[in-house]
Amino acid sequence: MYLIIYAHPDSKSFNYAMLKQVMSTLARKNIPYKVIDLYGINYNPVLSLEELKGKISEQTIEFQKMIKKATNIIFIFPVWWFRAPAILEGFCDKVFTVGFAYHYKHLFGVYGMPIRHLTDKRVTAFITHGAPAFPVKTIYVNAVKYRFILGFLSFCFNIFKCKIVQFWSVPFVGEEKRKNYLKKIVSVISNL
Repeated sequence: MYLIIYAHPDSKSFNYAMLKQVMSTLARKNIPYKVIDLYGINYNPVLSLEELKGKISEQTIEFQKMIKKATNIIFIFPVWWFRAPAILEGFCDKVFTVGFAYHYKHLFGVYGMPIRHLTDKRVTAFITHGAPAFPVKTIYVNAVKYRFILGFLSFCFNIFKCKIVQFWSVPFVGEEKRKNYLKKIVSVISNL
């Protein structure tokens, strides 16, 4: 089963068109999938003190079960302020917990390393940017991509099974470019 984690509030957005493209491609290939539409379910991304202390909600337990069952996880989200939307950041805080997604192994002194628990999963992230590629990749050293990979994915998953696909200048490109972006999604999904 594929699990799609979607984080955009506007059903008229290009992110929504991307979600529809992923779903239709999977359906054409007869691949079962589920969608967690974070805005659609009015997800509460705020990590409570109880959750921080290890009391996991029934909703989080259900999400963790879905993640465990999934062979492939697909994230779809826009870049806002050089990061994923807060709703997705909170989802990651609350769901990919120590003990479920990883644990720490003590090395020596104050040093340890995360031991990943979800290494059997393939992860794909489709990320939209308002900015063009050149300044993001040069001036900002593609901080969003590397923050997502190194600050999140590398703790839980085998990063060699993770793929980040970025779409640039989305609010400013024409219809033809958007069609090409959607074709790229079909190509990526077909090769997973």
